[in-house]
Amino acid sequence: MLHDSAIMYSTIPQMLYERSQEYPAAELQFSKDKTGTFQSITYGEFSELMLDFGAGLLSRGVHPGDRVGLISDNRKEWLACSMGIMAIGCADIPRGSEATVKDLSYILSFAECSTVIVESNYSLKKIIECKAQLPLLKEVIMIDSTGRETNGTETEGMLLFSFEGILREGKEFRKNVPGATEEIMFAGEETDTATIIFTSGTTGKPKGVELTHLNFTCQLHGIRGRLPLKPTEKALCVLPVWHIYEREMEYVFMDMGVSLCYSKPVSSVILADMKKIKPQFMACVPRVWEAIYKVIQKQSASGSKAKGILFKICKWAASAIQDMHDIIHKRNLHYKRPPFILRILNKALYVPIILFLPLKILGDNLFFLQAQETMGGEFKLGMSGGGGLAPYIDKFFNAIGIHIIEGYGLTETAPICAMRDYRKPVLGTIGRAMPYCEIQVRKKDGSLCKPGEQGVLFIRGKNVMRGYYKEPELTAQVMQNDWFNTGDIVVQTYTKELIVRGREKDTIVLRSGENVEPVPIENKLEESPYISKSVIVGQDQNCLGALIIPAMDAIEQYAQQNSIEYQNANSLIKNEKIRTLIFAEMEKLISPKNGFKSCEKIGKFVFLDKPFEVGVELSAKGSLMRQQVNELYRKQISLMYTDSAMAQQLQSLSDMLAHGLTLPALNLPTINVESLKAILFKNKKDGHQDEQHN
Repeated sequence: MLHDSAIMYSTIPQMLYERSQEYPAAELQFSKDKTGTFQSITYGEFSELMLDFGAGLLSRGVHPGDRVGLISDNRKEWLACSMGIMAIGCADIPRGSEATVKDLSYILSFAECSTVIVESNYSLKKIIECKAQLPLLKEVIMIDSTGRETNGTETEGMLLFSFEGILREGKEFRKNVPGATEEIMFAGEETDTATIIFTSGTTGKPKGVELTHLNFTCQLHGIRGRLPLKPTEKALCVLPVWHIYEREMEYVFMDMGVSLCYSKPVSSVILADMKKIKPQFMACVPRVWEAIYKVIQKQSASGSKAKGILFKICKWAASAIQDMHDIIHKRNLHYKRPPFILRILNKALYVPIILFLPLKILGDNLFFLQAQETMGGEFKLGMSGGGGLAPYIDKFFNAIGIHIIEGYGLTETAPICAMRDYRKPVLGTIGRAMPYCEIQVRKKDGSLCKPGEQGVLFIRGKNVMRGYYKEPELTAQVMQNDWFNTGDIVVQTYTKELIVRGREKDTIVLRSGENVEPVPIENKLEESPYISKSVIVGQDQNCLGALIIPAMDAIEQYAQQNSIEYQNANSLIKNEKIRTLIFAEMEKLISPKNGFKSCEKIGKFVFLDKPFEVGVELSAKGSLMRQQVNELYRKQISLMYTDSAMAQQLQSLSDMLAHGLTLPALNLPTINVESLKAILFKNKKDGHQDEQHN
């Protein structure tokens, strides 16, 4: 086991080098070969790979302090590239292959990169397309150079090299100048910049979050203390490797001597890989846990109707036992200290626990142990972050013995600020602040909130970014006396656990002046078996509306059970009985009984005909990009808030315009000009230019 007194490192590469000396034969990475078989590389082998790649960059004229672009999706070479860059005192500028030409042009130019690593020809083509805006770019290194000459071949004013070629040059460099690369690595300081991660730019030009090695290393001991992992155990890695959440967790795993096992964020692939690799841990986003939940639900309830009913009963009993245990052990939500007599009386809950226990044991034998086997059979703990985990999913997994904790953070805080303790979990919260940072929950006037009062979360600590790269004014907007304004609305419990209510920028203000947080409503709606995804809208409207992605399998099953005739999925969701079903679900879920106010009721909704996609409506980590959604579905939102009779006429008019047909004389009531424009005219994505609107 590692002892804090033995910690000598100041940078992430120094930490990895120390662990490679401690566990040289332990497996660091597992990744699939072309046949789908997992192949491993040891800590000792990876340490040499890191140094060889760093030395190869030195041999190509890269200097400590330079910024090196790293444009790639998940693959084993990514970590070697990133660690090699940091080992020689440089900072990586990471981005996924889905980055647009516009973003790459801005990011690589703004960061003044003279060397860029790309995954394949796909990313290289984007670099070539924006080369005119990158006058400093001299060399490009291709991880997969299939179809390209990469022995220093000049292309569009850039020299092309392969990943393997840089490794060969690095080995030669280390042979000719022994110890030079290691000397640079050990000279690294905790205040050196490790990476500059640019935001997606959905609200304007991308901002570069500048993070130091200290921002990462200060977290390692605190996070280790909240994970029940041991050296040589395995963690399944499914998130984008360049994303801050995945990066910090990988550093934690390396510090603990744990193996990194790469998979993909697709439930079928994850569960297949779990059976092969038998991991003890997985950190991922709520979207992945939701997908696994659906697989387990379907698997457990398949077969006879009686089996499905029995599964629901056993699940309910397990959930009830979980709730009662939480009350007895003071793990439920409290905003003030509960009376002593209540804590004594709570012990009486052991009686119903004993009564429900046979159903829980039956559930274990018939369903829950099978679910645990589905996840490899050796799974200890899962972690959810990068967005709020729906309460029903949180409760389900923990009730059936698959323990999940929630973490919280932002890119600007590198990222983990709070994490639920798996030994004393309070479901529905993100846990308490980590020991390396402080938190404050502030009201609008700057005063501190009491437990139970809603306010904005501020963070101060060694994990907080240096600032936005070359953007002192933007940095000053979010930093106040070393306190970082997260922009997240939270509530703190009596025992200092945090509950995230939403984003300050996401707050919807109705015409009545009521402020509504959309996230809790969306989470509740998605408990319906008929709703796959929801987005709440309604800014400056009389009531809330919802964009609904229907769960078609469940809706089709409902239609069959209720003899509803339909031709296809599109005709089914237009059926009035299906719309009535969804409204009934909304009424049932968003009700005072479930803690919702009257202003939070949903008055209108519209179905969307396709799932959300990463890079379109979702960020790389799977979080909803609300502003993008509002823009992409502007027409549907406007129609939803238009009088139904008029909406039909406007929709017909829009369709006729789209097909170039002659317009009839329509008797339309007077409406707001901006609303009419939003309804009638397609956006640029549909091939129309703004000039055509005049």
